[in-house]
Amino acid sequence: MLTGALHELKQRYAGSALGVLWHIVTPLAQILVYYAVFSRFMSARSDTPAGGAYAVFLCAGILPWFVFAESVTRGGGSLLANEGYLKKLPVPETVFVARSVATSTLTLGLYTIALLAMALLAGVRPQAGWLLLPGVLALFVCFCFGIALVLAVVTVFFRDIAQIVAIVLQFWFWLTPIVYHPTALGPRLSVVMDQNPVTPFILGVRGLLVDGVAPAAGHWAWMAAWAGGLCVAGALMMGRLRSDLRDAL
Repeated sequence: MLTGALHELKQRYAGSALGVLWHIVTPLAQILVYYAVFSRFMSARSDTPAGGAYAVFLCAGILPWFVFAESVTRGGGSLLANEGYLKKLPVPETVFVARSVATSTLTLGLYTIALLAMALLAGVRPQAGWLLLPGVLALFVCFCFGIALVLAVVTVFFRDIAQIVAIVLQFWFWLTPIVYHPTALGPRLSVVMDQNPVTPFILGVRGLLVDGVAPAAGHWAWMAAWAGGLCVAGALMMGRLRSDLRDAL
């Protein structure tokens, strides 16, 4: 699976001058834009750090989001993208979804190293809570795989799902506490944000990285429930519709 993920990552940027470096340059450029725009506005809020601390705050939210969005879009379309193989070879369908998410997991690993380095450069002291980061990230990867698996099945039968997901992700981004503190949107939208399944993962990574504070027991349960529930739902859908999937491709 790791070899397949590396191959997919290389193929994605084959022929370009920077190659795989585009995988880092592209999100970095977007982060710089968000930092330039929002750091000035957010610095006035007492609940959001300013200066270099805000850069860590922003990256701790936006980098995991990039991984989530990539897993959803590429993993959700992975069966259609590999329909030639599925029509000719008896390959398990989940392999292609898992390979797409594994590629995003490699990216997540690189981003995590960058986040830790950035936090140290910004003056954040190493915290014992950092040891819990792999646990949050492992649940996050399972969550990404589960939602990608569900979308991969649905997309085979309803081809417009890919375009719908692209639009939904744009709204979803702003309803996730990435560029601002969860309380910044007021009480009504804060309730919506609390029900956002991505929120506990973002807050978990940010809390551990910036403050060294572990997620509460309820947040661990919420993350585990979403990750496990989506994986089970995706596996059940795949198992029940496997024969129809081949016919629909």
